[in-house]
Amino acid sequence: MKLDYKLFRNIADAPDYDCREHCELKYYENVLREEFVRWIDDVKAEGYSVLQSNVINSNEFVMLKGENMILTALYTPCDGTLRVTASDKIAVPMLEKCNYANECETKFYCFENDHSIIDCGMCLLVQCSDYSFFVVDSGHYFQFNDNDRIHKFMRDRTPHGRKIVISGWLITHAHTDHISKLIDFLKYNCDDVVIEGIYSNLLSYEYEEPDWDIEEKLVSKKLFDVMDNCGIPLYKLHTGERFYVRNLMFDVLGTHEDIYPQHISDYNDSSCIIMMEAEETRVFIPGDAAVKASEMLEKRFPQALECDVVQVSHHGHIGLSTRAYELLNAKIAVFPITRIKFDEEYPRIEANRRLIEIADEYYISSDGTVEFSLKTKEARQLDDETFEDFEKIRRQWGYTYTEERKKELYEIYLAHGGNLDKEVLPAWYKGFSIF
Repeated sequence: MKLDYKLFRNIADAPDYDCREHCELKYYENVLREEFVRWIDDVKAEGYSVLQSNVINSNEFVMLKGENMILTALYTPCDGTLRVTASDKIAVPMLEKCNYANECETKFYCFENDHSIIDCGMCLLVQCSDYSFFVVDSGHYFQFNDNDRIHKFMRDRTPHGRKIVISGWLITHAHTDHISKLIDFLKYNCDDVVIEGIYSNLLSYEYEEPDWDIEEKLVSKKLFDVMDNCGIPLYKLHTGERFYVRNLMFDVLGTHEDIYPQHISDYNDSSCIIMMEAEETRVFIPGDAAVKASEMLEKRFPQALECDVVQVSHHGHIGLSTRAYELLNAKIAVFPITRIKFDEEYPRIEANRRLIEIADEYYISSDGTVEFSLKTKEARQLDDETFEDFEKIRRQWGYTYTEERKKELYEIYLAHGGNLDKEVLPAWYKGFSIF
């Protein structure tokens, strides 16, 4: 297909792929690098200026700005493909290193979502060097109070007299266990909070994905409605882009646009995948990236994946491949999952077993929030704040456990600093036989 910037003079022109949020994508095959370079020159001759050029593992990214439009282009020489997006939203994130205060240690947290009655949910936080926070995802609507718990977590780590500053909130994808508590946070928890930007590249809730049920679509639609009306700057991310938030640097390594022209049969493959770097330490965050996204990462970025910390994809369910975890070669692995589910799934998922063989340490978030210092590269687990409500789990999900297993889980909970006296539990719970 001939490369033609004029296709983007009016983004209402028939697109190859509707990326939503006033953004469209054109896909080209069998592109030589000389053609890609010539196309950039032609676009610049039409009045566009280059905002950013970035190369990751020989994959070339460029962002260009016109009078009323932003173009991005990603050329991947391994398969000779070019993906070009056009958007009439001209807000772009910080593309160069910025000045920032150096007031505190930069720390990464894998937050302990409340897993009392559900095994999924993910929230990650990074406290930047100026006490602000970069947040990734949030949690499930069955984690009823987690918007308050996330708020308290940041409040406790923000100096007295200051507002909580969220310098960025990244949404990896729009599954309910990742977005529900963000919706609640925006509604209930922003009185003393400043949110400077929301980062995402979300697949439309109208996309035809067979396993994405009506409940997921409705919650996703609600998120889009909230984002459209929240008044917070929205930044759309594209693979190859590099952006900065305070003392953090991010490389975008995958979005749903990379799967096209294949159909996204597993919505998890629409996850926005990022590599974060600060203090010469790298943290890999894939959200719930699955089989197709993993294949893309292995093909395009084999020399760009090595990191210090990895958030295990899809909570440790089926996610990235064994080969991907070998390329990541992370020394710290964090599983946003319950110990119950971890123990159940670990024997049958080869990729997770290989990941743990490679890592020096691994942590399960339901045992307590994981804290990792980017400066010292040391990790520790904070006190376990929540414990499974076995009776509600049985009613809601049909899971049942032996008395011996319940006692074992309770002992693990206590070993991680748990204290049921601090929890709000049904009256019958503290008198239950295992206690």
